[in-house]
Amino acid sequence: MSERQRASRRRSAPPGTTGPSGSVTVIGSMNQDVVCEVARLPGPGETVLALGSRTNPGGKGANQAVAAAKVGGSVEFVGRVGRDPAASALRDSMGEAGVKTTGLREVPGVPTGRAYISVAGGENQIVVDPGASFVWESSSELAAMAEGELLVSADVVVAQLEIPLAVVTWAAGLARRFVLNAAPAAEIGDELLRRCDPLVVNEYELAAISGAATGSREQAGRAARSLCLRGAPSVVVTMGAVGSILARRTTEVVEVAYQAAPQVESVDSTGAGDAYVGALSTALADGVDLGEAVAFATAAAALSVQSPGTQASYPTREQVIAALAAVPPAHRLD
Repeated sequence: MSERQRASRRRSAPPGTTGPSGSVTVIGSMNQDVVCEVARLPGPGETVLALGSRTNPGGKGANQAVAAAKVGGSVEFVGRVGRDPAASALRDSMGEAGVKTTGLREVPGVPTGRAYISVAGGENQIVVDPGASFVWESSSELAAMAEGELLVSADVVVAQLEIPLAVVTWAAGLARRFVLNAAPAAEIGDELLRRCDPLVVNEYELAAISGAATGSREQAGRAARSLCLRGAPSVVVTMGAVGSILARRTTEVVEVAYQAAPQVESVDSTGAGDAYVGALSTALADGVDLGEAVAFATAAAALSVQSPGTQASYPTREQVIAALAAVPPAHRLD
């Protein structure tokens, strides 16, 4: 077998099956989630009684780090928390999942972030109080911090927008390969967009960033293509149970494909997008082709919605590999 054939086989193998896993550094938020189970989500001005409630570890950054580690990634986390009991519990939960937290710093006088989540029929509403997740050092201070080495040395760096955009931009400038989950939606300049490989968004975030309609699969594909034409190397659009759209630039054209999701019974979709991003990032760090990484992430997200909670619902590498057989083949939209 030639070296080219061996390299192709390594790229197409599921993450974690060809030797040591790649390294992922996640920079982002860490929150304490307060989750209420309700019969239906409340409307504006409406009060509903909870059927039950629970407190979970969360935050998009922490969720994605745990998801990446559970599918086999070697994961470092960079973030900010308060100096409070919630921070200690969250740090412990990350360690139990195999995530290294040497880049997690405490901010005195500021509480750890909290998210307030209502869940009904597999759907959710979320309000986030970012707390310490939005209290970072200045650009000059960040440049001198040891966290920079965690970003430089990682195969893949992952960020979200539950931390300041200036911090996201700093991380992107140090990354070998940068994955941005642009959630919650915010305006992204072309310079940052050019670093995103891929930019991961849902339909609402895609509409906000592209300014285009995203109501159908075809519209989402065109909007994703437009962001590639603006400079993004690749864009992944997550569409829940519908599946996802993948757009990527080649030397001459922008290719657009649709990846359907397996049909499963959704118990709780909270954090499913984070399961997707974490699994995608580990696959990319392992050298898997982006299209196959999207299929791997699709299987991980489909497994996560079948159990309640966020991090507790995230699957292992073995579970995802077993579920890959139920993921339909992708097909081109262009």
